[in-house]
Amino acid sequence: MTTRKRFAVLTILGGVLTILPPPGQSPAIAATGDDAKSGSLAGAYLSSRHAQFRRDPSKASDYFLSVLERDPKNPELLRRAFLLLTSSGRANEGFGLAERLLAETKENVDLAHLALSVRDAKAGNFDAAVERLSSLPAAGLNLFALPLIRSWLLMGQNKVEDALAALENNLSNDGVAVLCGAHLGLISDLAGQTEKAAARYDAAAKSRTVPNLRLTLLAGSFYERSGRQDDARALYDAYMAENPDSPMLEDAYKRLKSGGKPPRPVATALDGLAEALFSLAGSLRQQDNIGTALFTQLALGVKPKFPMAKILVAKILESNLRLEDAIAAYRSVEAGTPYSWTARLRIASNLDSLDKTDEAVKTLSAMAEERKDRYDSLVSLGDIMRRRERYKEAADAYNSAKSRIPEITKRHWSILYASGIAHERLKKWDQAEKDFLKALELEPNQPFVLNYLGYSWVELGKNLDQARGMIEQAVARRPRDGYIVDSLGWVLYQLGDIKGAVKQMERAVELRPEDPVINDHLGDVLWHAGRKIEAEFQWRRALSLEPEKDLIPKIEKKIKEGLPPLKPKK
Repeated sequence: MTTRKRFAVLTILGGVLTILPPPGQSPAIAATGDDAKSGSLAGAYLSSRHAQFRRDPSKASDYFLSVLERDPKNPELLRRAFLLLTSSGRANEGFGLAERLLAETKENVDLAHLALSVRDAKAGNFDAAVERLSSLPAAGLNLFALPLIRSWLLMGQNKVEDALAALENNLSNDGVAVLCGAHLGLISDLAGQTEKAAARYDAAAKSRTVPNLRLTLLAGSFYERSGRQDDARALYDAYMAENPDSPMLEDAYKRLKSGGKPPRPVATALDGLAEALFSLAGSLRQQDNIGTALFTQLALGVKPKFPMAKILVAKILESNLRLEDAIAAYRSVEAGTPYSWTARLRIASNLDSLDKTDEAVKTLSAMAEERKDRYDSLVSLGDIMRRRERYKEAADAYNSAKSRIPEITKRHWSILYASGIAHERLKKWDQAEKDFLKALELEPNQPFVLNYLGYSWVELGKNLDQARGMIEQAVARRPRDGYIVDSLGWVLYQLGDIKGAVKQMERAVELRPEDPVINDHLGDVLWHAGRKIEAEFQWRRALSLEPEKDLIPKIEKKIKEGLPPLKPKK
């Protein structure tokens, strides 16, 4: 069984800007860029759709602009180009298209009005910005967006009570209330209404069942500035209890220790407008990907040094596999801030994905040397080395990381699991087994650890009954994981239970029909079940699936000679 099959790679997914073709249209008909440049209207349009499918909104926008030169009043083209330009960071061009769109149609133009109201506010024309929103219906996205945006536009007009009312009038809707809570505190705080701000921040904090980073930072800043250091600490502690390795509150704890005071996070109405846009982007992240990108870019247009918005843009680019652009976005995060640490970790990961592993290693090694009180850069370094099958360097990184952890607790099981894999690949079984057993002590039912340790024990011919039980437990917890089902089938085969092995292997191939190793395993099991024609078919199929080079001669030999009698492990 290959290393690739023996462990799972755990990933964290951010927001995705996915722009798909209309229902029924296949991206396969998209034309190339050369078609667009040749002057073909259809070619330019199809090229733009292809660029959308490839998740490159900026290039798609260029093609749409090419089409618009020949069909300048087409509302659908104007709408698409406006959304793509604005969501890809080309807001000034997008604003011009929004104006042209509004001149051609009154249908489906709410986002154009919202974007132009932000443009007006940034220019200092809050009256025009408020007026622009006055006719929009309070439905759909507007149900959330209008109260937040309007409240800060009213603050720009120095209408404090109207701004508060714009939010308070919408608190009956639970979804809106969660978004509005922190902004009521921000507006009251900016207006000097300290007691009201305190009550509103308190209510907003209590409304969250899971601590939210931005609310924690905003409310905590107010508590610190108001002399409520104990309340600030309690809020920070609650966040850290859920996110114990986060670097985001390091500055806050330093201030609490030194007695310093934080700067006001929202000092102007425009700052508040940027917060509102970022809040909207976050709330849309799981359901409206283009809306997430659009509101994030608008927030950055209002507040260019907004670090959390920069990180969200980078995550969107990253999830769209635009890794060079994502790296550039992460690098734009101001150095020396807690946000920059997170950004540097992601830069290293993306560099490795671009096969710039030496740069990634250099980045992470420098981080590990810079902050000897943190272990996350070493874990990231170990993960990269393990993926690159540089197991000695991976094991060294994990060992260094473990030495920096004051107390190994439940949340560290994955580090022990990864360390166990690196040591097992180095044939340092004693250390590997120690890591796996400790990981299971911390997380007894973890299917990946159960699978890896159980399989390894069978390979070593030890603890066979316990090993089989562990892998069966792993399958019970992840019944649709083809790799774990394959492990069970292979262990049953090693133990001589051919009937049970066939059943599990056939199931594994159903779950992972494209995997050469699983198909090869099924061939072995079928051979010993007496189904030799089917076995040869599976081996040939395994060869067609481009297995690793060292597996090819082994499969070819089996096709030519078959397998010797099985000697079950006892």
